[in-house]
Amino acid sequence: MVSETKQERVIRKEAFTALFNESETLPELLFETPEEAAGSIAALMRGFWKFVDDCVEREVPHHTQTCAKGCSYCCSQPIFMDIFEAVACIQCMEGEEIATAFAEGFPAWQENFTPQQPVLWKALQEDKWDELGVLTNKLTAPCPFLLNDECSCYEARPMVCRTWVSKKFKFLCRMNPSNIKYNLKCQDTVHDAYNRVLLHIATSFEIPLAAGGWTTLPLAYNSVEGNGAELLKHAIAKHLTYSR
Repeated sequence: MVSETKQERVIRKEAFTALFNESETLPELLFETPEEAAGSIAALMRGFWKFVDDCVEREVPHHTQTCAKGCSYCCSQPIFMDIFEAVACIQCMEGEEIATAFAEGFPAWQENFTPQQPVLWKALQEDKWDELGVLTNKLTAPCPFLLNDECSCYEARPMVCRTWVSKKFKFLCRMNPSNIKYNLKCQDTVHDAYNRVLLHIATSFEIPLAAGGWTTLPLAYNSVEGNGAELLKHAIAKHLTYSR
């Protein structure tokens, strides 16, 4: 994880507290420069990620999960996220290990993903989740952030990864990871908090929320060579219609 400035630390802590109390306002973001903006978005998201982790831990304590270090059966599918969360993920990722894992894994992932990409984006935009499920079965290349079956950017993994847990016999994941996913009761709470955070960011930047774009972490990381500030500038310049 990147080191925080004092202001970013305040944003992270205030965001975490505010998400437990809807009456409390999320902290103001900083955006005098793209670097400052990306840093404050990342801090806000880190507060949100901690909120997500706490919600999951309260419902499914870690010792009751069959998910464990080195288990990566669920990591061969497209992981969609809003562009703001992609900015936060990239801003939090650093180190040669991540770059090495990505450089080695991205070509195979891209070759597998590219033929399905137009249809996937269309189904995602139209909320056709059944079609998405069918399409994702064709995507079998592992996430390029995997290194020796371990996530090289685990601390910066997005919300969808944080809420994907299992309580079943772990070797069942090898046959069908989607069928063994535990359905969290806190899923609506997490998504409400996610939407609240995204709306806060969009409002802060005076961007209509409907202009938000979807992407995947590999595509976002590859397009800007792992630079969160550059991704944010690129997305805003294109009115956030990114990777659609």
